[in-house]
Amino acid sequence: MNSLYWTIREKVRKSWLIQATLGNLIYIAQILLNSNRGEFRNKVIRATRDSKAGQGVALCVRIRDEALNLREFVEYYLAAGISHIYFYEALSKDDFQSVLDPFIAQGTVTVMANWPHVPVSPAAEHDCILRSIGRYAWVGFVDADEFVVVKGNLRIDDTLKIIPSRYPALALHGIQFGSSGYLTRPDKPVIAAYQLREENPNRHVKVFVRPERVASQRNSHCWYYRGFFNVAVNENMRRILGSISLRPTARKAWINHYHHKSQAEYLAKAAEVSVLDAVGMKFNNRTAERSQIYEQAANAVSDRSALDYHLALCHRPGCSICASQL
Repeated sequence: MNSLYWTIREKVRKSWLIQATLGNLIYIAQILLNSNRGEFRNKVIRATRDSKAGQGVALCVRIRDEALNLREFVEYYLAAGISHIYFYEALSKDDFQSVLDPFIAQGTVTVMANWPHVPVSPAAEHDCILRSIGRYAWVGFVDADEFVVVKGNLRIDDTLKIIPSRYPALALHGIQFGSSGYLTRPDKPVIAAYQLREENPNRHVKVFVRPERVASQRNSHCWYYRGFFNVAVNENMRRILGSISLRPTARKAWINHYHHKSQAEYLAKAAEVSVLDAVGMKFNNRTAERSQIYEQAANAVSDRSALDYHLALCHRPGCSICASQL
């Protein structure tokens, strides 16, 4: 049954029309079932009653064997206006702790090491929401290879302040970056090394949510929100139903997704069984076939937007990204 399910899932994945139409209908039905009931929703309500309004923006990030990328990731987002980053770590074999210790000492990072829940999601995201209510106005859910960019060098926190209060979440589309021809990892920051990407944004989204407005996590791309038919909106204030949109847009704010990196890094990730979510544990989205597809499509356009965005905003002494450009 599982093999048949995942065979069908892969066929659906390749059809954007089925994704958008069937996916939207399923999400609408699930809204009716999940937005106004559930144990976690009740926890959010109780936490909100006893809290003040939060300030700033936090990130929730699931990690496994990401030590080589974590310093750059944290430096990037602190410069971009993120107040705090919560890392949920499971089964890592690298020394992630020593990389993050300086930021923990500064009070800008919290690490939940050896996260006991497998898969990591949705327990990690639910935990992060409850920690953030009353502390932060927004929580963003991204992976360690995803870097938000805002046009005009506007900080992420300032961008979110513009979102009308009636909307519970902002959904951002991603743009896939390829290997830029690297077979092995170059001695450069990710956003400096990999500057070739696909031509158009991906239809999938990731979200920043108001923590007191959520009901429960649906998957790594979207949530259910409290109230009647509350959903995320994109950069143009158009509603997004579920995880994807027929009309992806990435003109004002978007996510640079460095999914592939070098061929060696891609294959190393492919050799691991994901523990991040149920889908990843059953369905490996890194295969030799997909690597070829990424390489054909995701090295089409030159783009150094993330690097330029960081250099324009960063004023932190000792930043490794900035130092790499000297």
